Amino acid sequence: MTKKGRTLAELQMGDKVEIEYKIDDSHVMSFADATGDRNPLHVDDEYAKASPFGRRVAHGVLLSGIVSGILGMQFPGLGTVAREMYSKFMQPVYIGDTVTIVAEVTERKERANLCKITFTVANQEGVKVAKGYAVVIPPLQD
Repeated sequence: MTKKGRTLAELQMGDKVEIEYKIDDSHVMSFADATGDRNPLHVDDEYAKASPFGRRVAHGVLLSGIVSGILGMQFPGLGTVAREMYSKFMQPVYIGDTVTIVAEVTERKERANLCKITFTVANQEGVKVAKGYAVVIPPLQD
């Protein structure tokens, strides 16, 4: 049986999760295929070598998608509906990087059954590569 996500009543200010995720070539290529974003910075080694990054980088929005997966599957979890999402990409994420995503409840609006979850993404060196927030409707009571 699938575990239901946490309701607004079960979420408190400051509740957080921390998840590590390794970005590999298959993630980047699958994202490129799914979205049609085949920018050579993401998919072509030779092109990316000549770029300011010196090698291929992951799509920034791929990070947002990973955060979306965390929201929908883990925190708050199954039954969560995203209403709004904002991401700021500050540093490149390279294929092979391991990112740590920390998501935290920073606002609760009980009358509207909404909560704001702020997130940061750091690479394996502790460098913050992205940040943002999502406003979600947590799962409702049974």
